[in-house]
Amino acid sequence: MLVEVIGYKPVSEWDLEELGRGRPKNSDGSFPSGGKPKWITPMIEAERKKRLAEATHDALMAHSDAAMRVLGELVDDPKTPANVRMQIAMFLYEQQHGKAASKVSLDATIGPRQAIASAIVLDDGLPQGHLTIEGELAEVDEDETEADRAMIGLDDD
Repeated sequence: MLVEVIGYKPVSEWDLEELGRGRPKNSDGSFPSGGKPKWITPMIEAERKKRLAEATHDALMAHSDAAMRVLGELVDDPKTPANVRMQIAMFLYEQQHGKAASKVSLDATIGPRQAIASAIVLDDGLPQGHLTIEGELAEVDEDETEADRAMIGLDDD
């Protein structure tokens, strides 16, 4: 396998700490110093993030039963303040059914951005605001090839 030849540990063998730090440990169990290794490609990084999310989820789910019992005890305890019981109830409801829809008002005007864009002057000395490109559309024969179409407008001499 290529991994043994070049000395890289595959992401599938990284522990939770390695997944969290984004790099494997050295053979002595320490982490290498310096920046991210160059051999960690975007594909390896995506796999690392996927495995980290799965491992974190699995670790949290191991405690979910105990957490639910604690929440149940708090809700059932008459000494628990009403606002805490309400927050627990809202949390559980939202986990099961999602949050209530919120209304959002958006203003679609561009505002200052348009003023700034029209004030910007490009290297050619023209403002950036409203550029208009003028030109003519050339007619193309149906039997011409793509190469012929690319040559339209060029002189043949």
